[in-house]
Amino acid sequence: MKAVYFEKAGKEDVLIYGDVPDPKIGPRQVLVRVKAIGVNRKELMARERGPAEGSPSFTDGSEVAGVIEEIGSEVKDRSVGQRVVASTPAGGYVELLAVHRAGTVPLPETLSFEEGASIPNVFLTAWYALVKLAHVQAGETVLVQAAGSGVGMAAIQIAKHFDCKVITTAGSDDKVAKARQFGADLAINYTTDDFVPAVMGFTDGRGANVCQDCVGGEVLTKSIDAMAPLSRLVVVGNASQSPDAPDLLRRLGNKNCMFCRFSMPSAFKAGGVMDELATIMELCGQGKLKTLVDRSFPLKEVAACHRYLEDRQQFGKLVLVP
Repeated sequence: MKAVYFEKAGKEDVLIYGDVPDPKIGPRQVLVRVKAIGVNRKELMARERGPAEGSPSFTDGSEVAGVIEEIGSEVKDRSVGQRVVASTPAGGYVELLAVHRAGTVPLPETLSFEEGASIPNVFLTAWYALVKLAHVQAGETVLVQAAGSGVGMAAIQIAKHFDCKVITTAGSDDKVAKARQFGADLAINYTTDDFVPAVMGFTDGRGANVCQDCVGGEVLTKSIDAMAPLSRLVVVGNASQSPDAPDLLRRLGNKNCMFCRFSMPSAFKAGGVMDELATIMELCGQGKLKTLVDRSFPLKEVAACHRYLEDRQQFGKLVLVP
């Protein structure tokens, strides 16, 4: 089968599109013919780090959608020909994926493979941040940083699904307009306007009750300035790759803010993630939550896809198609 892998750290040119052996499945696994692969910023970081010491190569990718071609001898609740979304720690940039049956959920017929592959990571991250950690309540004001990111796009909708008011930021007028289409009550172009006074004005000086931040650095510091006393801050990433401000805890303490830093691997270790994903997929299948695929790239054009993501050109998700 064809796959994308890398043998050393570097820019997009280290990515290799080539042949690798077809996978064999175990008794509790299924073999998925991959139709679409979700692309995430963490895969850029993994490529820049390179394979782990002692590993000759590494295949990245953690979310796919496709059709089951084979089931293991102990698998009773999946069938050949079934459309599924699969979540895997790595190894998803492939044409065929062997994955534990527990790592799959059915893909509703109302969703395309590209839409299905775009959902798991970003919607699970936003769902855990807002619902499981921040416990958003109807009527609260939620500040979502980086509306153009997949996580931002998902968070806007999840907050609105729970009857919250949503303030969000984006880096262009076009992304601001799209954020409003997804339900944002106030969308701010952070390149031309300071979002802190805008948040304070929208909330009559109180600040946001909940903030989801995936940017870090100066944006994270300013997010705290825009939050209300006794509010909740959930950090889900650090796209700026900036170190935390040295006075971060003091700033949080001054407002008695609750602070959480979400980790997807830790959530998987704790269990229950795929049940949450099944709930999300059902809501997406019913049209109550909507994903947005900005662009699809052929798998062999993965380098162009990574460049597009690195340049922050997208609104929503990017997808690879084998």
